[in-house]
Amino acid sequence: MALRDPIDKNLLRMQGRRFALRCDAQVSSIERADTLREISRLASSITLPYSIIEDETARDALRLVQMRAEDRARELIEEQIHNFARAEENLRDKQKRAMLDAWTNLTGPLGHLRTWAQSKLMAAEQQSN
Repeated sequence: MALRDPIDKNLLRMQGRRFALRCDAQVSSIERADTLREISRLASSITLPYSIIEDETARDALRLVQMRAEDRARELIEEQIHNFARAEENLRDKQKRAMLDAWTNLTGPLGHLRTWAQSKLMAAEQQSN
């Protein structure tokens, strides 16, 4: 595509704005999500089209989606660990298995949160003993 053509520039700018609006809708969905599976699915389902890969607005919008998904996942993980720490001794094993199972859904851009969550869980277990 010739970037000197004003029509092509405007078309790319319009595609970038449309992608940014899609990302904003995705962020709203992420904020309402209440499971790690849903957050991971929403975070990895949106990809930047090649035609607008150089558009700053589109890249910033995608970065915002990934940051918000990570923040929301961290919130849910911390809530799970807090509930685990408050649970009775006989229910902790069941909760731990459920948490570890839920953390397997952390894939794609959220995959690094698995090790973070496991370290937080280990710290919570040591404090409760």
